[in-house]
Amino acid sequence: MSHSQVKLPACANCAYPFPEEQPNEFCPRCGQQNHEINLSFGHVLEETLEGVFHFDSKVFRTLRLLLFKPGRLTQLFNDGHRVDFVPPIRLYVFISFVFFLLLSLQHSDSGKKEKVFSDLKVTTEADKRELAEADSLLQNTVGEKPFGFTVGKSDSKDTTNIFDLKLSQRDVQWFSEHATAARTDSMIRANGKEPTWYRRLALNRLPRIQNATKEEIEYKLQKSISIAMFLLMPLFALLLKALYIRHHQYYISHLILSIHFHCFAFLLFTAKLLLGYVYSSDWVVLVMLFLPAWYLYKALRLIYQQSGRKTLAKVLLMMLSYGLVIALVLMGALVASLMMV
Repeated sequence: MSHSQVKLPACANCAYPFPEEQPNEFCPRCGQQNHEINLSFGHVLEETLEGVFHFDSKVFRTLRLLLFKPGRLTQLFNDGHRVDFVPPIRLYVFISFVFFLLLSLQHSDSGKKEKVFSDLKVTTEADKRELAEADSLLQNTVGEKPFGFTVGKSDSKDTTNIFDLKLSQRDVQWFSEHATAARTDSMIRANGKEPTWYRRLALNRLPRIQNATKEEIEYKLQKSISIAMFLLMPLFALLLKALYIRHHQYYISHLILSIHFHCFAFLLFTAKLLLGYVYSSDWVVLVMLFLPAWYLYKALRLIYQQSGRKTLAKVLLMMLSYGLVIALVLMGALVASLMMV
């Protein structure tokens, strides 16, 4: 690091007074370097390049161990070797940001918005007029606003399934304009189903989902998944803690391994996205399924020093249980994204 020949008597940032006989190189209160305020362009450029290449060396050193030495980065971090590497949380935030950025770019269209459920709408004015006339006639006959839906009786050939509910275009059009709690349950029962929370949710969100674009749905889903994956890392560490309860390690040690494992997974997914632009094959999917398990096996063997048979059994248990959790979380993320539309 460059050292300035001109020293200030006090910190320019927080006014901390330096000893007169030997001014500090750095302020002990705020950490700012003690040098002349008016710097030359060459000095600023030198400090900038120094900071950039020092950070780059950290990144390259961290990624090299993360990718090619499973568990070694975690082992070094837990042993106290931390200055030379990117902190785990910062590493995860950076890698996951790159992944979701590439994912959003991959799914973006050239400015053209497409409705997700555009086929659910009544597309002609004639259908709308016919529906309005039928409702008006029924209202005059029975003296109250009818429910209006025609489940299973619609002449329209275009139907859609909302979960396990079969609705015609007219059903959807009418419900988007006259939805109430009672009518929601009535429409569900008209399909021969019991009103459950997810069926009510699907129907109640139908008017907004109906008008949503693919970009909006994908953005909400990606946001929900990114939050969910961040929250899953502590759960993964908790599973490790349970499997290695006799090792008497602090929870934070398992959490560091969890963060590094998820960083590797996101790097793998990022590589898959980039590879998809030039090549696509079924074997790539198989590799994507195999590599995380292999990485976890190698990392657990190195860190916990158990036999290969015990480690393999624990890896299989971890992958099965965590896979089930991820499936449930993805379903929850989908529901959350639909609620946010």
